[in-house]
Amino acid sequence: MTPSEREGGDLVEEPPSLADRRARLFPVSAPVEAPEPSEPPTTPVPLAPVPSAGGHAELLLWHVTVTFAGTPTDLDRLVPALRALVDMQPFLASVRYSADHAEVSYWDEAEDVDDAAALGLRLWAEHRRDADLPDWRAVGIEVVDRDTLHTRGQRLPPPTGLGEVRPW
Repeated sequence: MTPSEREGGDLVEEPPSLADRRARLFPVSAPVEAPEPSEPPTTPVPLAPVPSAGGHAELLLWHVTVTFAGTPTDLDRLVPALRALVDMQPFLASVRYSADHAEVSYWDEAEDVDDAAALGLRLWAEHRRDADLPDWRAVGIEVVDRDTLHTRGQRLPPPTGLGEVRPW
């Protein structure tokens, strides 16, 4: 993170870039050899990302929806905070809210569902202070790949624009 100046001349830390956030995730360990078919499995075999031609794991596209909730907050404070979150996190597709919870939806690239979920669960906490978000916690998360979302026939409500903030 690099410091930058705000209008008041105060030095503030810029939020980490998407690449920096991904780098903080736990590295994926080497794949574990599967036991022979005649042997009963003793431990589960973790799934590892499929390496691409360049040797790096291929990034997949995930649709992430995270719901945050807590003590009811005045909407005159909440709405500007959510708009600030959208400004700080430009990949947000939509934000729906009421006085005691907010749902954030966006598309993200990650090697696997674990990485996409970890990033989603940290989203609120990473921006809580800078965006003046309420002290809420994640109460639900859904991470699905694009094919699964389309197979369900599920479509996002058409936003008026990327990063739309609207009440329930």
